[in-house]
Amino acid sequence: MSECFHYIFLKNEKAKPAKDFNDKIFLRGISLYEVIRVVSGRALFLETHFQRLTNSAACLEQNLWLNLHQIKESISNLIALNDSQNGNIKLVFHIDGENKTFLAYFIQHYYPNEDQYKNGVRTLVHQADRPKPNAKVYNHSLRSTTNDLIKEAEIFEVLLLNSMGNITEGSRSNLFFIKNNELHTALDTDVLHGIIRSKVIEAAEELKIPIQKHSIQYDDLPSFEAAFLTGTSLQILPIKRINSISYSSSHEIIGRLSEVLRTKISEYLK
Repeated sequence: MSECFHYIFLKNEKAKPAKDFNDKIFLRGISLYEVIRVVSGRALFLETHFQRLTNSAACLEQNLWLNLHQIKESISNLIALNDSQNGNIKLVFHIDGENKTFLAYFIQHYYPNEDQYKNGVRTLVHQADRPKPNAKVYNHSLRSTTNDLIKEAEIFEVLLLNSMGNITEGSRSNLFFIKNNELHTALDTDVLHGIIRSKVIEAAEELKIPIQKHSIQYDDLPSFEAAFLTGTSLQILPIKRINSISYSSSHEIIGRLSEVLRTKISEYLK
């Protein structure tokens, strides 16, 4: 099944029918990418996504060949061509030797429901290392493995345990813990710098909630009172269980951070 969800995608800024989309391009070369949420025709936090794309390219000693204005134009065209004002758009800068391809297309999205935000979701720990965690690069093997685990175990997300024995992040999300009214999250060097993660850290600073960035061992998990995921589609999503360890999904700090994040999103979309 093709990852391209709607009728039209863009290839090197030219409109193409979805039937011409070929996922096999991702099996070779390097694919730098971003998934951007579109709300009422606006690409949420686009400038921050573009900066992360630029940083991902730099991590791999590559350069983007489109600027922010060109990407904005591509997103606007894609929204108009598909007559779709809401959803998730994927931007891909694919590099295969001398061949460079830019792709923009809608992907199927899943936004958590009210029950999941209220009661939290189940997760499972899986041992895996990301070679360059600060770069958002398509990893076919890891994506396939985690997708299979999510389906087979009937869980919401897979949490990654690196070779040093540290819990770092989710397969498609960032991860926070709460203990003694403090936030705990992995070191910046060990994770992808998620857009919503950065907004949550800003919110915590505004609320004067202490933030501890450090290595989090698997054996540390029972000591935390609450945990939550962050991501483009998730925003802030409580965790009710990691493996067999249960957490509070109604912690006060989760509610306070969620309220500030909603305000930040509303202000951006004005």
